[in-house]
Amino acid sequence: MKPTPDSFTENIAWGETGLKKLHTAIQQGFRGVLAPVDPRTFREHSRVGRHLDQILVNLFLHNRRGQLSVDEFVYRAIEQHYSPAFDHLALFVLHLNQCGVDETKSRPSRWANEFIRDRLWANGSWQASALSDESLDRFLLVRIDAEEEARIQCRNNYRRLFELCNLVPASLPTIDSTIDQWIDPALFVVWDRHILNTGVYSRARLLEELDCNEIYKLIGTDRDSTLARARHLVSAYEDIGALSRFEPDASGSSQSTPSASVYRSGLREDLIPDRSMQEGFDRKIEQQRVEWLRRQRDRRKSASIKQRYDNACQFCGTRLRVSPSQYYSEAVHIRAVESPHNGPDRMENMLVLCPNHHLQFVQGILCIEKIGGDYTINSKLARDPLHGKTITLLHDIRDEHVRHHFNQFR
Repeated sequence: MKPTPDSFTENIAWGETGLKKLHTAIQQGFRGVLAPVDPRTFREHSRVGRHLDQILVNLFLHNRRGQLSVDEFVYRAIEQHYSPAFDHLALFVLHLNQCGVDETKSRPSRWANEFIRDRLWANGSWQASALSDESLDRFLLVRIDAEEEARIQCRNNYRRLFELCNLVPASLPTIDSTIDQWIDPALFVVWDRHILNTGVYSRARLLEELDCNEIYKLIGTDRDSTLARARHLVSAYEDIGALSRFEPDASGSSQSTPSASVYRSGLREDLIPDRSMQEGFDRKIEQQRVEWLRRQRDRRKSASIKQRYDNACQFCGTRLRVSPSQYYSEAVHIRAVESPHNGPDRMENMLVLCPNHHLQFVQGILCIEKIGGDYTINSKLARDPLHGKTITLLHDIRDEHVRHHFNQFR
């Protein structure tokens, strides 16, 4: 049975400031309190317009037994200032949305979830071409139950969300989903809603939830790095009480405001009695986060530059086929990033090479030097056909990095 486009056929007056209206509406609809609220009360207090109210309830918030639930997404809107990271988290929540456990009746954005998993995501990242009119129209024609006019309105409104998040138009074939800004709260939302839907809580089930629902595709990255990050983060989730971090305190009063200085994902201070223990915990989590983000930045830059050269070696032009439809190349730093060279991890310090010439380059057998306005290959091998060859550049590189590498092996 095909799903309907739901509220995506309405004219959504988002404005030009990202999803700030959504952030404000959640604050007002919950009246600044981290406690469940019924949809009617939410609409009365959100005060942002009938259509937008309905879209908020249906597509972004979790509805459990007639009550809009409190989870990490609601916490972020109520307790933190609006920022672009909220926009990206909201887009993720749209694709994740499950009001309850009934897939056919309680998942209003099921078609959007299918689109991102089946069309937008490929080879570890989001593909910009999938958001073209032609691609979206083909998908919506067979996936939702609607007339042509409604499908077009649905398509335009859906893509508008990506525009408001500054994800499109994209300058490269892949879309940088900027996951370093919002992946931690995204995983918390997944786990919060899993517990709300099933009432089941165990570390194994939380990690399993990410894999079986292909959450990495909704994030816009690869499976292995997402699961690696999750295995680090799940300990923090358990330490702060999982979903119980939003329950009223022991005095029976309404939900108190979590201290943002204690933990960015809503830790109540009464859950960690020893401040020194908490500070050590924060440092450990931050160290893990920094290392994970570094690997993600490396992966994204490497993927971007290899796509720019279509996986062709800049020295010999070879495209190494590894499957009927895939090619392999390697992104190489001109000036090594490790000490004592301390080169930057930026495209201006990168080349795309085949494995053979990568090895020869890092060993100094091959170098490049600037002669006139061109970069040419300098080879230490006798009668090497690459010696003196001018390389083609589709990106800018810095002369200082080229000189550093050349002088290192003179």
